[in-house]
Amino acid sequence: MWPVNTEKTPKLLHMTNQDWEIALTQANPTDLLPQRVGAIPYSIQAPLTLIDSLPIASDSRICIVVDSSGKYFSLPLLLRNGRVKRAEPGEGLAQAISDFPIGIHYLGNFTLSVKNQKNVSGERSMGVDQTEESIVVGEEIVVKYFSQVTDSTFTSLPKIEALDNAHLPFIPKSFLNLEWRDSGSHFLLAQASAYIPGAVDGWTWAIQDVQEFLDGHQTLDQAAQCGVVLGEILAGMHLAFTACSSSIATDFDVAQWVELSLRDLDLAGSDHNETINLYRSKIESILASAHLDSPQRLSFTHGDLHVGQFLRTPEGKYFVIDFDGNPVADPSEAPNRQPLLQDLSSLIQSIDHVARVVDKRRNYSRAQDLQKWITSTQRLLMSTYKGLCDQDVDSQLMKIFQIQQECREFIYAQKHLPVWRYVPEAAMAALMKENE
Repeated sequence: MWPVNTEKTPKLLHMTNQDWEIALTQANPTDLLPQRVGAIPYSIQAPLTLIDSLPIASDSRICIVVDSSGKYFSLPLLLRNGRVKRAEPGEGLAQAISDFPIGIHYLGNFTLSVKNQKNVSGERSMGVDQTEESIVVGEEIVVKYFSQVTDSTFTSLPKIEALDNAHLPFIPKSFLNLEWRDSGSHFLLAQASAYIPGAVDGWTWAIQDVQEFLDGHQTLDQAAQCGVVLGEILAGMHLAFTACSSSIATDFDVAQWVELSLRDLDLAGSDHNETINLYRSKIESILASAHLDSPQRLSFTHGDLHVGQFLRTPEGKYFVIDFDGNPVADPSEAPNRQPLLQDLSSLIQSIDHVARVVDKRRNYSRAQDLQKWITSTQRLLMSTYKGLCDQDVDSQLMKIFQIQQECREFIYAQKHLPVWRYVPEAAMAALMKENE
């Protein structure tokens, strides 16, 4: 049991609530969100209304605000000279949060649960373009802020707890969670875990492996071996999840999966998407034929599993991160009743996506070799997963989630990263070719 700290919210030294309220009404809301390079930020509309705040220092707070459309946001802010701004790496807010001692700290309507603690100093940005902002503190801890206020039940917290209980070696150590309480519910605002020095994500290491295969520095077997590792890790995660919470899918669940896939299909084609229009009838036919041939487990899932969520260190160790779920999925879906096949399908598709990125970089000159890598890596991933995980893999049912994943890639490109669109265009075409 963690020690409980019942200290009250720190007293403000200089700035009053009114100072913050006035500054927020005058601010450009978009400037207070994480700044993304080449990507579209969250939609937020002026004016902002201050709902609650956690003072960190005399001029810094975690602010809960609501915009003119009624959406709630959590923002790490500084107030200086009557103007409010987002706290930047190096200004100390993330470090101040990570400096709290081990225990549960009740700070007004905020709860800071600290599992582990290190005395470190210094802040820098992760330097990675992502939906949310992560700050590296002292090269030991990563503090991740969540801009949209989401009920903790539907966040990564239950998943992280299940994985922590399983003591899996590929899960970074958890340091702290910051939550806000309102009307009996808890909302996750920030989370901190161990920083893995020297590690790069799969959009770097997997692409490098494929490039080395094309250049003759790795054999096909060597470049495809990551499929074994990914299959082992996915099986380990799913076994930990099902040990915590598990049920069996019904025909009603399948109908819901189809309904959600059709919704994503409509959203993906909402901008007159030529690829979606070309394959819509075939996709609808595949979805209409979906049925249960074997028992399918429902449990927690990673929710947004792709190679970019796998870190690899220079020593060859792997870690899995970012259990926050798919940024375009319905956030109200029950987190402990998700099909395990969805994780497998999205990871399988991301192998394809790696090759599409390399294909573009090579001016589309090595398509046959890249297809060999896709096929070999996906086959190793599938066979390893099946051999280790107590889960029937229905390839036809899995197709639903592969199609849905590509639709979500289109939606993600529409909402966040337009330059990504070429990837699902090629991947969806390959999926449809498999069904000819």
